[in-house]
Amino acid sequence: MSAKNYLDLNHSEGYFDVEDYRLYYRRFGRGDDVILTLHGGPGMPHDYLLPLARHGSAERSVYLYDQFGVGVSDGPAPGDFDRYTVDHYCDEVDAVRDAIGVDTITVYGQSWGGMLAQEYALRYPECVERLILANTMPDTQSGYESMRRVLDELPESDRERIEEFERTRRFDAPSYEAALDGAYRAHVCRMDPYPRPVADTFERINMDAYGIMWGPNEYVLLDEARLADWDVRQEIGGIEAPTLILTGTHDEISPIVAQVLAERIPDSKLVEFSESSHMPFWEEPDAHYNAVESFLDER
Repeated sequence: MSAKNYLDLNHSEGYFDVEDYRLYYRRFGRGDDVILTLHGGPGMPHDYLLPLARHGSAERSVYLYDQFGVGVSDGPAPGDFDRYTVDHYCDEVDAVRDAIGVDTITVYGQSWGGMLAQEYALRYPECVERLILANTMPDTQSGYESMRRVLDELPESDRERIEEFERTRRFDAPSYEAALDGAYRAHVCRMDPYPRPVADTFERINMDAYGIMWGPNEYVLLDEARLADWDVRQEIGGIEAPTLILTGTHDEISPIVAQVLAERIPDSKLVEFSESSHMPFWEEPDAHYNAVESFLDER
């Protein structure tokens, strides 16, 4: 399905009132069984997750929303970045669940959203009926090391250019971004051209949130970043919800990292998409849809 076809599906949109701000959402389907999706970044609008709308039905509702400071949701006052933290975003997930008006949800978290989903499942276990962790990691360092390794595949000229610009911290130089492009196209989304919602999401990332919590791009994790030391490997054995773990053979977050999740979360199943990287819902949409539907139906 094209982006237009996804938006042609029966849906509504609006805003959740959370604390003293509003979060924009789209709802697909009308059932009481709720899937709440958590987008990546931090700072990437939810648009690239539109393929998940297919899971909406008469029995099931799928909510896609922009987190605080992202997309068309409210953001902070200029210079006020105190809410760009794991703690805030985790509590925000529960506030959204409460605003929807249900006691339990299925949480689908992709990339950074998968990190957030693990935190939520650990802190609010009574609210998570099922958990889907897509293209994510249980700790920052192993995920980051995997991402850096994909740069080794780039042509030598690109690697030299990347090293030079990173040494001088010129992260916004167009030629530096161009040198990274091969890594994105091989390990983030392998479709050419990018689907319009994916391209739109890349263009609309909130770089304040991304930079403060991670760094200037996927492949540079700053020592002072708020996610630099994030690690729940010792805790995820306590996740109680049935869990589906999704990865792509070509994902910048290696399937080896996904295997750690599968080994440590007790009631879990791992599915790997052989033709996909970081976005199998675009790259192998039918296989992804079937894997998620099968998981939802058996639980």
